[in-house]
Amino acid sequence: MATTSSNYHIRPYDPTRDRTSLEEICANIYGGSDYLPKVANTYVKDDSCSFLALTTKRAEDCQQQQQQEDGQEDDTIIAVANYKRLPAQNAAWIEAVRTHSNYRNQGLASKLLHSIVELAKEEDRNNKHQSPTNILTCTVKSNKGMQRVFDKLGFVQTNRISILSFSALRQLPGWDAKDTTITQGKPLLDALDLNHLISPGARSIPASAWSTITTENQLLEQLNDMQKESEGRTCGFLPGLHEYIVPGRNRVDLKRSMEQGLVLALNIPLDDKELSGCDGEMTNNRESERAILAFTQDERISSLKSNWVCSISAHSTLAFEAALHHAHSSEIAQRINGTTEMVPFCLTFDDAVPVEEGTIAHALPRVDDECVVFSYKHM
Repeated sequence: MATTSSNYHIRPYDPTRDRTSLEEICANIYGGSDYLPKVANTYVKDDSCSFLALTTKRAEDCQQQQQQEDGQEDDTIIAVANYKRLPAQNAAWIEAVRTHSNYRNQGLASKLLHSIVELAKEEDRNNKHQSPTNILTCTVKSNKGMQRVFDKLGFVQTNRISILSFSALRQLPGWDAKDTTITQGKPLLDALDLNHLISPGARSIPASAWSTITTENQLLEQLNDMQKESEGRTCGFLPGLHEYIVPGRNRVDLKRSMEQGLVLALNIPLDDKELSGCDGEMTNNRESERAILAFTQDERISSLKSNWVCSISAHSTLAFEAALHHAHSSEIAQRINGTTEMVPFCLTFDDAVPVEEGTIAHALPRVDDECVVFSYKHM
């Protein structure tokens, strides 16, 4: 894809000539620890992605035209964004939107995202999709500028992803990547001293109640069934760190986790009193206690010693607690590292999980600047 106007040009990112410019764009993002330069080449090599760059242009149109023909286009990238296709769920994700600090507040992100939306629409027309691609993206709650861009382009807020604070996790003994005094920190709930908030009902659910998900279709069916049963309160996707984790060729991490038995589902009918443990909990017309639990390794994590991420989709307190309890079990530890000692992990969970005072979800050190998900509203 290449788009040109009198002031800018949009083209695919070139890892050979654009690397230095990308590092400059990302220099002050996340306190200088932006993951994007590290994973940019992965986007380029992934045929499900279009990693696009918005660039400066030469003033002399004729000279630019000549250099384009020679394959030596003289331009510098000033904004980038990645468009990741997620065909397994008829969706796509816009991520890694960055603008050079010298060019912000000039509408460049809006121009780049508009081009991506038009690209998605064109692909839908060419592929004759029965329904338009669900174009998704996210930002943090405080980023009002980006939210205005989304609103202008026709995006609406649809969900939130709850994520633990990395700054809080780095304070835990042995968790910070720079901490050389302790080889490995304690597992999450042990490190936070929150095990006491797991209810007896959640503890009573046996490991045998969890079934291992071994195929992409099984995962999609479980997510779809949970969304239907929750009447749309769960998002229908597996939550990740500022993303949705969707099965596909580009998710080697998810495939590897399935092979290790690290993607599991809980489905206990509420009439099974022995297993459901729900005698004292409001069921809100639920037919069963459902949860999906998945462990993946996120290569973007560099500030923590462990890059394991635990993703939980659930729509009741009991199911969430049961998933978190099982995540700390010796069975999961054995599947991850071949021992009974669980590794530290970050946690992300679905917006449908009740976060009420007195619950473990409320006690967890979640980010203050929460992740807000937007979806493009097709007209």
